[in-house]
Amino acid sequence: MTVHIQDSPTLAYRQAGEAHDLDALMATLSDDVAFHSPLSGTATFEGKEQIRELFAVVLSALSGMRYQTDVGDDRTRALTATARLDRMEIHESALVRLDDDGLIKDITMWVRPLPALTAMMAALGPGLARATGRRGLPLLVGAAVRPLAAMTRLGDRTLVPLLTRRRPR
Repeated sequence: MTVHIQDSPTLAYRQAGEAHDLDALMATLSDDVAFHSPLSGTATFEGKEQIRELFAVVLSALSGMRYQTDVGDDRTRALTATARLDRMEIHESALVRLDDDGLIKDITMWVRPLPALTAMMAALGPGLARATGRRGLPLLVGAAVRPLAAMTRLGDRTLVPLLTRRRPR
């Protein structure tokens, strides 16, 4: 059975994200929820406490979140959204799995384009590092990810146009 966006079991999740309402967003999650990060193949946040910290940092960095797509059935949903990180538009896709109570138990997210992903890493990394309480870690994380964000932004502006333009024959 296909469920459409208007009557989707993820409607409350989408509305809370668009409204930047952290408490309402957390109410859509199961206690043992897992979030698989688009920033790392090994980063998984587990449980409401870790995910609350993550979503608080994300919501403080992003603006203008709007969901365009919500398709699937009553157990598995695919969502797409756009948001802004400063002047950069971010496109996200998420595979969301729900438990028997209709709460979200698993989120796997992807972000594009690459400059937006690395800018997100640079914006979120230090905030997430601060949440660990480890002194110096926010500076280390920021120093590690800022050059990557700058390189991908520069490459997108200068190299990609050269690769996509064809010389006349």
